[in-house]
Amino acid sequence: MALRDRVAATAREVATTSARSTGPFNRRAQPATCPGRVTRAYPSRPAVVCQATHTRNRPPPGPSRLRPNVRNAVVRSRTSLAAVVGLAAIAAPTLSVTGSADAASAPVPAPAPAARTSGPVAGLVGDLRTLAYDARRALPALGPTTAQRTAARSLGASVTWGSAGTPRAVWKDSGPLTGPRAGDPVDIARGWLRSQTALIGIDADDVDALEVVRDHELPGIGARVVSFAQTFGGVAAGYGGVLTVVTDRDGRVVSYAGNPVRPSRLVGSFELSPAKAIGTVLDAVAPALDVVVKALGRKQGGYDVFDAGPLADVLRVRRIAFPMADGARAAYAVLVVKSMHEAYVQVVDAASGEPLLRKSLVQHAEGTVYENYPGAPKGGKPVTKSFGRTPQSPKGWVDVTGLLGTGITTLGNNADTVNAWTVPLVPVDQAIRPIAPTGSFDFAFPDAWRGTKGATGSWVRDANAAAVNLFYHHNRIHDEFYEFGFTETAGNFQLDNFGKGGLGGDLILGGAQSGATGLTDPILGLGRNNANMITLPDGIPGITNMYLWNPVDDAFEGPYRDGDFDATIIQHEYAHGLSNRYVGGGGLGALGVVQGGSMGEGWGDWFAMNHLFREGLSRTAVTAAYVGDKKRGIRNWNYAEHPTTFGDIGYDTSGPEVHSDGEIWTATLWDLRTAILRAVGGDQRRASDISQHLVMDAMPISAPEPSFLDMRDAILRASRLRYGKKYDDLIWAVFAKRGMGASARTKGEADTDPKPGFDAKRAAQNGRLRLRVLNASAGGPVAGVRVLPGVFEARATPVDTTDKGGRASATMTPGRYTLTLQAPGFGIQRFPVTIERGRTLDKTIRLRPNLLSELSGAKVTKVSSENPALPAAGMFDDTEASSYQTGPQDAAYVDGPKASVIARLKKPSLVDTVHVSVMKPPTLPRFAAADKVRVQTSTDGKRWRTVTTATFSFKQPRPTVGDQMLKTYRLQRPVKARFVRVTPLSTFGDGAENASTAIISEVQVFGRAPGISPTEPKPDKPVTSAGSVAVGNPTQGSLLGLDPYRPGVTELTWAASCPGLPPANGSDAWFTKLPEGSADGKHTITYTGSVPIGEWLLYWYGPDCAPITGDFGYFDEAVTIPPGAAYAGFLLIYGAGASFDVTVREPR
Repeated sequence: MALRDRVAATAREVATTSARSTGPFNRRAQPATCPGRVTRAYPSRPAVVCQATHTRNRPPPGPSRLRPNVRNAVVRSRTSLAAVVGLAAIAAPTLSVTGSADAASAPVPAPAPAARTSGPVAGLVGDLRTLAYDARRALPALGPTTAQRTAARSLGASVTWGSAGTPRAVWKDSGPLTGPRAGDPVDIARGWLRSQTALIGIDADDVDALEVVRDHELPGIGARVVSFAQTFGGVAAGYGGVLTVVTDRDGRVVSYAGNPVRPSRLVGSFELSPAKAIGTVLDAVAPALDVVVKALGRKQGGYDVFDAGPLADVLRVRRIAFPMADGARAAYAVLVVKSMHEAYVQVVDAASGEPLLRKSLVQHAEGTVYENYPGAPKGGKPVTKSFGRTPQSPKGWVDVTGLLGTGITTLGNNADTVNAWTVPLVPVDQAIRPIAPTGSFDFAFPDAWRGTKGATGSWVRDANAAAVNLFYHHNRIHDEFYEFGFTETAGNFQLDNFGKGGLGGDLILGGAQSGATGLTDPILGLGRNNANMITLPDGIPGITNMYLWNPVDDAFEGPYRDGDFDATIIQHEYAHGLSNRYVGGGGLGALGVVQGGSMGEGWGDWFAMNHLFREGLSRTAVTAAYVGDKKRGIRNWNYAEHPTTFGDIGYDTSGPEVHSDGEIWTATLWDLRTAILRAVGGDQRRASDISQHLVMDAMPISAPEPSFLDMRDAILRASRLRYGKKYDDLIWAVFAKRGMGASARTKGEADTDPKPGFDAKRAAQNGRLRLRVLNASAGGPVAGVRVLPGVFEARATPVDTTDKGGRASATMTPGRYTLTLQAPGFGIQRFPVTIERGRTLDKTIRLRPNLLSELSGAKVTKVSSENPALPAAGMFDDTEASSYQTGPQDAAYVDGPKASVIARLKKPSLVDTVHVSVMKPPTLPRFAAADKVRVQTSTDGKRWRTVTTATFSFKQPRPTVGDQMLKTYRLQRPVKARFVRVTPLSTFGDGAENASTAIISEVQVFGRAPGISPTEPKPDKPVTSAGSVAVGNPTQGSLLGLDPYRPGVTELTWAASCPGLPPANGSDAWFTKLPEGSADGKHTITYTGSVPIGEWLLYWYGPDCAPITGDFGYFDEAVTIPPGAAYAGFLLIYGAGASFDVTVREPR
């Protein structure tokens, strides 16, 4: 995906695309600049972009939108023709040979397309989760049968179960599942499955009908990974139904992973033609564009290929059986590449055309190259590298045929690299590429983009060097991954597989300086400050784009750089291709979108750093140092110092988000590498190799759609395969220290609130912590204290919570920990502890009440300015999960009047400590956080004394969560206080667009005040109401996150009745008025019910009934109500007859 969240020039929230991309900016919402409405986002959801109006003439909902009436396979798309370009087939480019290969031979760019002068602003593009839809998520999970449980006990193995009631993983800690056996590994694997039909829940005929989809050898150890697909009525399963069996060199079955379904029948039939199936998909994703769906009479990667007209690539479709709990549905899988930042697979019912699944596919000779990045302490000088043959590339890097001798351009068996200037698409500009008649790609790098500070056209002088550098690294990474197992049979990227298995025809298409001349705005989520990767199935080329980088005030204040010269960015993107094709038996359905998507981002960073350390090119654990900060790149921390744990998913100010949460996975794997480095005596190359074997060997043997814990288990099994039990304790210790220990639990890969565990598997490895928490002011135990090993509180999951006696405990691996204790009325307080192996630490902690907490009796008495959705009370409520925001103004906050808030303490106190946090909520810009907060005290509310000015700073390119977290200020001497005044003096940003208000998360004061016993009111009683929707309407909302928001039939009747509910409530949507006070960032909403094979959006609306933000909705999912919301909308897109209960509750 791209490196991080990204930004638009107008400060509109631009979330990570449905495409995977590297986006370096934190998703942040637009300030309240739209007349009559506030635009915000909330965790892992995209915000709505302000439009001139949110109504527009549209075709009415009707059968043509709900059923596969495809108008003779001619469909329309909302995408403008200016935004899409035909994707050329892979072919030898047209070359314009020049006399020399130097900077002067830089290619001349094609004329830039005319800038758009009207039309809707590019809408928000969400992260992986935004476009992810799977009809199976709405179905209740099935448990294993009695016969299956009996078979599991008889086998004596560890078994985890999937939602279809079949095993996800089977293994034994003690060793292999079977004894040695001679024969072909495929036969051995199938034979074992046949012997375990009672466990798996299928019969022998089903096993015989399994189709081999991957037979792959792990390099160097003789282990084979055999993946099968279930078949139903002769049709192979797609996006599920995988069974993977691992055998060792002696023919012993070592482990199993899979996600089969028990019924073997094919439900439904292929009533639609492939063309009409494509039309049904395009009718949803591109309804405004005429496309004649015409078969081209060829196949690619098992898909039938169709002409796509002005879309960015050909259309591809194939028949599949889509596994569901009641059998497998006859379905079509359709691949649509609208542009290089927007590509999907959608599975539709082969009879009705209704959607079953949708997933984004974008993970946003010799030559002179940079091994690291220009100017790096190591690998920062240009060097000449051979582009000739390697063991992994027997025909070399620049000769497609292997017959022509030295190639003359950046086209080979592994990679095809061009300068994709005109728009951010790759193969369109096939003529704009380096040319080296002698085979010497020796191009100077004048660094003109940086030197001229982004002058128009300056990138042309850097173009040849950029393309060569990208081409070199794509080939280098191909060879590196090949050496560690990502070979032809594993689904790698090659034009010619040399008869070694797998599907060829799928080299990497690389776009250097992508979109450089095609921009119509100074900065976009696509085309600047980013990179991305589109991974298509084996046999279809992968596509990656590298962009130019430039500073944007109050958004991403980084340097002018060309991303083609940062080796870590390039490897991060390529690694998306590896993980999407290699994990869980292969196939694009094998990697999920929450924890799985986070691991996808995390692997990218880890592989890039591991390479640099292996080659001695870096000793600083950062990604993208060239385009960001040298010590932490564009991430929140240097990975050697990263403080996160498994319970911290959602820790960042963006809320749950794959780039931030991916840092947890990267940090864990980096700990693993560091521990192995110590075990091998500091040998960097050996540590890199052992670590990479563990990480890559685990990928194909993991369960499909793995969680962090699934992949932990796969790494343990991979270690056993290659190294025996040598690293068992080491691996457990590493994962336990990061909260992924033996007692950790998760509901699945989509769980954003997993329970951490800090204990290793063997009890002898652990120590124990026993806490007793007392009230330092009034005495007695404190119940309800959240015990969080780590530094995060907001959105973090505790390892334990104190009981009525103030007691809590945890079994933990040895080491030093920071304990964060949080409780209503007591604020956030941190304490160091050291756990020793085999010993119990009994610790009594006397918590002082937070004297500014309303639960400790403090009262807000005066506020000069506040946003009603984020009132001043939000900074006196003991948690960083809520905030205070000043009221809106036209100017930057630093240029306007300074707001202040006064609170009266319950009783006169002696204050000695102040805590301040400016950790902004997920819905607001990070540059709006206050960077200076003055705290004053008074005994009478008239005469004020400044006791501290909390100061927060950041290093470019942007303030991170670590820059805004809670700080502690201990006063030189205690001061008497009855009143406290808080004043935000300035903000991180200095512009009106992103910093017109100031945000403070928490101010807490502690000291001596006897007899304070915080009293927490009882949680609000749940409020439940019922709703129903008659029929779906795919024209409402913002289905793909790229389109302007559009009201449906129900909403159109709302204008006259707001603030009441719509008169037509229930026609195609159901609107619920939220209880007063529930939009505080603490309450949640849950929909419980059903809609037959349908999908729906959950949207939020302000008091004026205007939309704020939204995303796909799921039943039984508790979603935090964002600040400012007054109504919740259930917008039915497909299906009919939806009925549900809506429950708003305050979880405690």
